[in-house]
Parts: sequence; C-alpha cells; structure tokens
Amino acid sequence: MGRCPVPELLDEGIRVVIGSDGAAPDRGFDMFRHMSQCMHYHRRHFEDTTILPPGKVLEMITIDAAEALGLGSELGSIETGKVADIILIDMFKPHLLPMNMPVTRLAHYANAADVNTVIVNGEIIMLDRNVLKVNELDILEKTEEESKKMLSENNLNHLTNIPDNFWKKSRL
Repeated sequence: MGRCPVPELLDEGIRVVIGSDGAAPDRGFDMFRHMSQCMHYHRRHFEDTTILPPGKVLEMITIDAAEALGLGSELGSIETGKVADIILIDMFKPHLLPMNMPVTRLAHYANAADVNTVIVNGEIIMLDRNVLKVNELDILEKTEEESKKMLSENNLNHLTNIPDNFWKKSRL
C-alpha cells in the first residue's frame, strides 16, 4: 500500500482534503476518525509529531474541502453570508476531557457519536442526538433491506461470510 504524500503536497501549496470512501468492512463515515488516522499515519511515517497539526486536519475537512468543491464562498467556515451548516459536539465526555485544547481533542479523540446537534442551512436537523426531520429507524431498516438485496442480486453474499481463519490467526 502506498502513501499519499499529504505533507509534501501541502508544502507545495496543493490543496489536500480528507474524505470518506463510505461504509466498507474496514471503514465508515466518521470524519473524526479519518482526521485522526491521517495525522497518525503521517506522523508514524515521518517519526515526527509535528506533522499535520490538528488545526490543519480540521481545515482539510471543512474549508479546504469546500474550496476543493468550488463552494468555499458558500460554506466550509463560519462567516456572515455563508450557509449555516454546523455541528455541535458534546465535549463533556470522559474521552474529551479536560476541555483545554478543544481542537486537538476533537481531532484526536472525538468520534461521530459525539455530535449532539446538526444544523443544515440554518435548520436544526438533529437535536440532542434525535433526528427531527425523518424517521431514523425506517431509514436504518430500509438500508439493511437494500444492502441484502444488492448483495443477493449481485451474487455477493459470500463476501459477508466469516472466513475459517478469521479467529486465532494473525492473517486472513
């Protein structure tokens, strides 16, 4: 597996963003996890804890991502005239305390379950972890149904079986 030379690209003035390939057996949609992984991966590679500071990786999923999509004038940062898209994080949790260095704690330790409130275009979509505009249970059930249907229709059910060497071995 190769390494995307993120620090080198940034040093050359190239915009780099962090995204998600979506749900797969070994990854999900948790952008906090992706921020942390990006930092740790490059810090291990260079053996340098100053590589990709937390503020930069937060920019990579917000303003840099908006700029890369050509939407930097509309979203990606909290400014007058921009779309009011924001998440609120419950920082009063054991893994995020003490509350000093909040950006560092978010980038290293937060996860998607810490998102308490979601506001999209000024409208509250989720409040106190309760989704307000749709029936979350219905969506989850439909997602499960569609996943099973897709696997079956494409003869891919075997990919969800647990291999014989899944347990007690160091490799699949």
